[in-house]
Amino acid sequence: MKNDKQETIITNDTISIFLDNNDEVMCDILAIFPLKDKFYVALLPQQPIPGYEECEYFLYRYESDGENVELSDIESDEEWELVEDRFEELLDEEEFNQMNE
Repeated sequence: MKNDKQETIITNDTISIFLDNNDEVMCDILAIFPLKDKFYVALLPQQPIPGYEECEYFLYRYESDGENVELSDIESDEEWELVEDRFEELLDEEEFNQMNE
């Protein structure tokens, strides 16, 4: 997804992903957000998944050409920490904005 404004998109859409064991999981898309020169997506499973905490979210690299979406794993711990920190900042900002409405 190329976006000159590099803005965060909060959405109510869903996406289906497959776990390592090939189980399909329907997830809500919490946010699509830029960090440096890439986009990332935060997903929350709609149903509890055995072996995962109840409100555990997933983070992936996100690419879209407008018609097709591609998710890819975040491979390094350093990149994961940066992405997770940015997503948690977005959550804090959203919570703050809701308090002031």
